[in-house]
Amino acid sequence: MAEAMDQPYVAPTGPVGKSIEWACAAMAILAGVMFCIESVMSVVSVVGRATIGEPVPGDYELVQMLSAMGIAMCLPYCQLKKGHVFVDFFTLWAPAGLKRLLDSIAALLMAFCAFVLAWRIWEGMLEMREYGETSMVISLPVWWGYVPVVPAFVLLGIAALYTFVQELRSGAAA
Repeated sequence: MAEAMDQPYVAPTGPVGKSIEWACAAMAILAGVMFCIESVMSVVSVVGRATIGEPVPGDYELVQMLSAMGIAMCLPYCQLKKGHVFVDFFTLWAPAGLKRLLDSIAALLMAFCAFVLAWRIWEGMLEMREYGETSMVISLPVWWGYVPVVPAFVLLGIAALYTFVQELRSGAAA
């Protein structure tokens, strides 16, 4: 969360930290591949629309779904690397210990929110599946877009708990 200048990123250690880091990186790489596919599809659609008057059917639907999935899949990596945007206007004056305390509280709140969102997204996915809702142009089942988002938010919660523990440890070591 709030990465202060005096609190640089510290790489995860131990088997748990390395496993979390690997899972976050793998999910972010998969999201990057999805973004690349999305980009190529958009180019093909624009070129097709301009040259032969035929875009990729459902291109807007696919971009919308792939973007939502990809963004969610990048959040755990961002959390682990302390890459979230922060505003330190109110804490510029604060000592390092207080900043660590605030960072640890923020990580704990992030974990709580991530787990609640994972639960609610799971419930929403089940409802979408039950209702059989599909996209308008290509009739893609809407619930499919939720499938990678649920584990992404679970992993975000795990990464946030890990960063919470790391903040506490760095505070105890200081």
